[in-house]
Amino acid sequence: MKVKVNDNLYDIVIVGKDIVKVNGEEVVAKSFDDCIVIKGTEFHLDFEEEGDPSLMIINGMAYLVSRSYLTEKVSDEIRAPISGRVIDIPARKGYRVERGQVIIVLEAMKMENEIKSPATRWIKDIVVSKGQSVKAGDILVTFDSTRQ
Repeated sequence: MKVKVNDNLYDIVIVGKDIVKVNGEEVVAKSFDDCIVIKGTEFHLDFEEEGDPSLMIINGMAYLVSRSYLTEKVSDEIRAPISGRVIDIPARKGYRVERGQVIIVLEAMKMENEIKSPATRWIKDIVVSKGQSVKAGDILVTFDSTRQ
């Protein structure tokens, strides 16, 4: 199966119970409820939007995942992966953010969760403010689709 994550294309073959091949490299991957362990590293998973493409939050970073490797759509918004309170907004409206750059920091269950940009984009609007409570699925940031 071909899977596109942000702008990266992966060829994935399930070999056995805990063995997968990613671009020809055999990898041990164990799956639990909301966690996957790959080569001994834990990745905590949250799916935010069903469909193709879908938004997946892995260790606090947003990824656009698609089984259709021809899909070129990049999400124009970031939604809260969990309910919580906005404690910091390092990014600003009109700024260009790089892939992996922290945009919003949410506090939930006494933990800080960094919400990072899934791609290099221009911020059209920041819909929330510092101190605001948000629910899972609320829009936090919108991107300007006319600027790359």
